[in-house]
Amino acid sequence: MRNTLAVALRILRQFRHDPRTLFMMIVAPILALFLLNVIFGSPSYEPLILTDGMASDFTQALEDAGARTGSATQAEALDLLAVGDADGFVSKDGDTVKVWVEGSDPAITGGVVRAVGQAQIEALASVKLDIKPIKLPGGIEIDVTKYLPLPTFEAPQAPEIAYLHGSAEMRPFDFYGPVFIGVFVFFFVFITSGISFVRERTGGTLERLLATPIHRRELVAGYVLGFGVFTLVQSAAVAWASIYWVGFPNFGSFWLVLLIALSMALVSLTLGILVSEFANTEFQVIQLLQIIVIPQILLSGMFDLSQTPGWMQLLSRLFPITYGSDAMRAVMLRGAGFGDIALELAVLWAFIAVFIVGNIAALKKYRRI
Repeated sequence: MRNTLAVALRILRQFRHDPRTLFMMIVAPILALFLLNVIFGSPSYEPLILTDGMASDFTQALEDAGARTGSATQAEALDLLAVGDADGFVSKDGDTVKVWVEGSDPAITGGVVRAVGQAQIEALASVKLDIKPIKLPGGIEIDVTKYLPLPTFEAPQAPEIAYLHGSAEMRPFDFYGPVFIGVFVFFFVFITSGISFVRERTGGTLERLLATPIHRRELVAGYVLGFGVFTLVQSAAVAWASIYWVGFPNFGSFWLVLLIALSMALVSLTLGILVSEFANTEFQVIQLLQIIVIPQILLSGMFDLSQTPGWMQLLSRLFPITYGSDAMRAVMLRGAGFGDIALELAVLWAFIAVFIVGNIAALKKYRRI
């Protein structure tokens, strides 16, 4: 028993002298739970449905069904749908109600279709019988409509659905597929690069390299190039398997998907090397992952942030995974071209440049040049 207590006390003393471990064990899960609480505690998303030439009672019925409404011409509505600023557009062609949907998110598409169907039923049911109550002596009135059979209506004609992006065959999980591709590439490259660089340093390899005439910038470039070949193979394998084996839909170019995956891998690679320069062991790399990578994943677009507080939406725009996820969805779900995702790619490569400069600066503690 005495030996057992001695071992336990030694472990506790180690924790006391390792505040980073205590911080990660306590703060990291609290931070993750706080972010999840804000995300899932926010109001549910209300689709924006634009209308043209529809009766006011139909528009009111759409709002009763939980949708936001607005008016626009067909050309204006299709432009807004194309950039994701609206979710649906309803117009009438004779007796047929036609619905255009953005289509990339099956959950939102289903919400638009359900709201339109419910609005059609409520618009028919809003017909009122114009029968006045019977007045009896003494000022008593009897509402005879209570004793008449309810009016019957024919079932409304099913609306005609047109998809601007996506298709009716898309599964709800397909909307998250592009995000998972980027997240998994980012996550595993970060772990691999961070742990590998720590081993390079603790094993003495880094010190031996710095003893040669090599410059710090050349050393960083060499590490990025060497690990970059591995990340290229990994990105290609993950992207190919996700589309052609797992079956995620891809309405754009596979080469653009590969370019985005490779860009995210290089961001993760340079970030992982930078973080590892401040870690003394592989375990500390895993600890730092909880603070640096997990919040990025939660705010990457995996969950709907449109109804969350403004500070959370702003925070998500400071993370590279967000831009990679947006670009992935634009290409795979909306068929976007290079020009449509140029901004997101530029931001990702700006992160790469910043992290490379940070790596060169961090190596100053080992050598000045």
